[in-house]
Amino acid sequence: MEKEQKEAILAWVLHRFREKGVRSVTMDEIAAHAGISKRTLYEQFGDKEQLLIECLKYHWAQEQKTLMEYAESGTHNVLELILFSFNQKLAACRNTYPGFTRDIMRYRRVTEYVQLYNKNSSREFIAALKLGVEQGLMRGDIRFELFEEFLTAQLRLLYEEGVWRKYTPQEVFRLILLVWLRGISTEEGGRIIDTYMKEEMEF
Repeated sequence: MEKEQKEAILAWVLHRFREKGVRSVTMDEIAAHAGISKRTLYEQFGDKEQLLIECLKYHWAQEQKTLMEYAESGTHNVLELILFSFNQKLAACRNTYPGFTRDIMRYRRVTEYVQLYNKNSSREFIAALKLGVEQGLMRGDIRFELFEEFLTAQLRLLYEEGVWRKYTPQEVFRLILLVWLRGISTEEGGRIIDTYMKEEMEF
């Protein structure tokens, strides 16, 4: 199977998973849409759990590619890159049904892969925040490892307590920016956040 065809299938499948829920999308439906046999689908992607992992890998790779293109498109400081990344994730959540995260975490291998991805993302986030100090955008008196663990714990609590089902992703992301990220920013960093939220983010 050609790379372009495989990526097109992954993009469509992830869209359907986000729209309808993982359990509501069958392998028969996916094979029919792709114009291939169910046997070929399994040969190319494995079982449904492995297919979901491949979808997430593809999605996150596309996010990273878009972020790098943005970084190379002009002179952007690290805070603008963080905000752009937040905006990407907000856009992905906008048309996702509320139970999607709960759905995917029912799969053991998917959970392990997501945890590994989050661990790597946390390291990159901490490094970006430290670079923000050098650029005069983040406060230098913050232990960012503690901040990242605090933020992760708060987001986990929101999920476990069902808060995600009561509020929109836009409301949650806005709170993250206004309370958490702005709270560790300098005055200049705060101005950048305010401007970006006003001009670039759809709340």
